[in-house]
Amino acid sequence: MKFTYQYKTSDGVRHSGVHAARSREAVYDELRAKGIKAFGVEPAPGFFNRLSGLLGWRLAAFVVLALALVVATVAYLRESAQLREKEAEVPVVEESVFLAKTRRQIIGDTAVIEAGMKNGWSDVFPEEGERFLASFAIPGVPAGVRTTNVAELEKALKRTVAIQPDDSMEAKQIKSMVEGMKDELRAYLAKGGTIAKYGERLVERQEQELSYYRRVKEEIASAAKSGLPDAEVEAKWKSGNAELRNMGIRLVPMPESGD
Repeated sequence: MKFTYQYKTSDGVRHSGVHAARSREAVYDELRAKGIKAFGVEPAPGFFNRLSGLLGWRLAAFVVLALALVVATVAYLRESAQLREKEAEVPVVEESVFLAKTRRQIIGDTAVIEAGMKNGWSDVFPEEGERFLASFAIPGVPAGVRTTNVAELEKALKRTVAIQPDDSMEAKQIKSMVEGMKDELRAYLAKGGTIAKYGERLVERQEQELSYYRRVKEEIASAAKSGLPDAEVEAKWKSGNAELRNMGIRLVPMPESGD
C-alpha cells in the first residue's frame, strides 16, 4: 500500500513524498532508517490503493479484475438485450402472407416476378390452365398467357398445385393465388356462369385495372411536367397511389423533377 508523508529538511523547508509499505507504522520505521523524520503519514488516494491496504495488493488486484469482468458482462448483456429489442421491432413477413389466396402484388425478387408475369409462371405451372389463371392473378399487369380453352380450365379445377417446402417465396404466393382463382371460378360456376364467360371476365377485369394504372401514371407525369410546386405533385402522387393500393394494383413511382 502507498502512503503520502511529509518531512522537513534542516533548512526548515517542508517536503512531501510517497512511500509503499505494509502499514503506516512501517512507513515511519522505514523512512527513519533512511534518516527522514516523517509526519502526516496518510494512505495515498485511489480506490485500488485503499483496497490493497485492506486486502493486500494481490487480492486487491484479483478483486478489481473480477469487478471489471462483472461490469463488462453486464454491459454485454445490456447491449445484447437492446439488440434483441431492435430485432424484434423489425417487421417480419408472416408465412400466412405467402399462403393468402387473394389477388395481390407479389413480394419478392423483381426479376423473378417480371419473368413470371411474361410467361405465365411457366417454371411453376407445367399445365396451361394454371398458367392462364396465373396471368390474371396479379392485379393491373399485362397477362402473359391471354388465351386457353375450356378443357384446360376444367382440368385445372380438378387439380391442386400444392406448395412444396423448397418453393421460393414467389412460387408460394402465385400458387396460393391461383388456387384462390380456382375457388373464384367454382363459385362463379355455382351461380350459373360458364368457364368461357369467366375467362372473358378475367380479361375485362385485367384491362380495366391496367387502365386505372395508366390513368394515374399519366396524371402524375403530367403534374410533374406542368411546373406545379413539388408539394402539389407529391400530394397528387400520394392520392393516386392510395387509389391504386385500395384496388391491389401496383403503385406508380414518383417521377423525377422535369420528367
